[in-house]
Amino acid sequence: MTDGSAEIPEEILAAAAAAQATLGDKLAALRSLSEPFPNTVGPAAGDRWMFHADTADSRVVSGDGEVSRPSPLDPDDLAELGASSLLQGYRTGAFDPVDVIDACLARIDDTDTAAGAVVTRNDGEALAQATRSVERWHRGDAGPLEGVPVGVKDIINTAGLLTAAGSPLFADHVPEADATVVARLRDAGAVIVAKTTTPEFAFGDETGDGVTNPSAPDRWAGGSSSGSAAGLASQLFCVALGTDTGGSIRVPSSYCGVSGLKPTIGRVPRDGVFGVSWTLDHVGPMARTVEDLGRVLGVIAGQSQADPYSSSSPVPDYGLVGTSLKGLRVGVPDGWLAEGSSPGVNAALSGALQSLEDLGCTIEPVPFPHAEMAGIIAWVITVVEFAAHHVSNMGRIGEFTPSAACRLAAGARTSAFDYLRALRARSLVQDDVAAAFNQVDVMVTAATPTSAPDPATFFDDGDRLWLDKVARNFLPFNVTG
Repeated sequence: MTDGSAEIPEEILAAAAAAQATLGDKLAALRSLSEPFPNTVGPAAGDRWMFHADTADSRVVSGDGEVSRPSPLDPDDLAELGASSLLQGYRTGAFDPVDVIDACLARIDDTDTAAGAVVTRNDGEALAQATRSVERWHRGDAGPLEGVPVGVKDIINTAGLLTAAGSPLFADHVPEADATVVARLRDAGAVIVAKTTTPEFAFGDETGDGVTNPSAPDRWAGGSSSGSAAGLASQLFCVALGTDTGGSIRVPSSYCGVSGLKPTIGRVPRDGVFGVSWTLDHVGPMARTVEDLGRVLGVIAGQSQADPYSSSSPVPDYGLVGTSLKGLRVGVPDGWLAEGSSPGVNAALSGALQSLEDLGCTIEPVPFPHAEMAGIIAWVITVVEFAAHHVSNMGRIGEFTPSAACRLAAGARTSAFDYLRALRARSLVQDDVAAAFNQVDVMVTAATPTSAPDPATFFDDGDRLWLDKVARNFLPFNVTG
């Protein structure tokens, strides 16, 4: 058991035990895995893709010739534009960063009381940053994201701007330094408009963070990068940062109808970010278009001396776009992953696969025998490492939100045997993916297996629901890295 568990009140330990009991069959399956595993238990040793650069596909060319989009006629429409369109408008002088930031702040004024996407505003500094961006555009030394408005998840440190991690324990926390990802955004000219809402420590009460899904107000916005996703869908900013330990970028992106990317482990530095699980945590971009994801990833990716697990692999040009998909081998995992989707999601996936086939791809099934096992592997690792992150806060566990307290207690009462077995069992999932990529070039799954659910009726199964329904298609790829 994690040091400090004796400080946890009996009623919270009992709730954690009850939650673990709902996962009894999954824990039993993990414990029954036969040896031997490869002798790898640490995050660096187990993440086999961290230090190997991918070779660029010969079918891609530079994406500099982006299709131009018409400039908006009304300044109020500026908040609707993506980063690529904003940068084009700045180049042509159709509008400037101060116009855009004014439009974004006005949009927050008009809509965010209902949406709840923003937890801390940065109006004064954002306008000052925008003014400096105007000067750089006039001088001809604009950065790659010069004047682009950004929302930053509230577990990512921003110098001089409140970063409370959704928790009363850090209600007055104003960092002295930026996280590396934030510093890189600022260096690229991006304008930090606001901090975005998150459940406590990105691992607390997902339905209690006050975020409304702009695309379906009676449905859940997802978690834990809920504020970033809802802010994008509400057009409060055009790009955002999120974090993803078990689907927390991709789930809210799917439910809110925007785009999100969990990079490969190590691709984006994690220093200056409140940790949930050092084995599974990722920082990544969110946006309304895939093109903008690439723009942001190109800025925030790359090795950092402040993060010893950041990858030394060269950062490719994420602005590359394909000239042809002909001959690309697309693998669709069969078995457990495919069995969990609703009819509507299956229909949407089938349509997407048909479009890929029409473009010249070949579609074929690929086995993924340990996909279901990945869920319980991720759960064990996450709760134990979450408890380790907060061992000094065990005496304050009564101040945590109920879900965060329950998960903290679950981590504290999980055995070292189960934790080490989960770490070692990652290799089984990694081997599945490595075998699939010996057969195909890319793998395609549905995002969330259902559309955004009604939170009033959806959360009866606790964490089992997250493993089997919400993040079903995502957790294997946190486990692999």
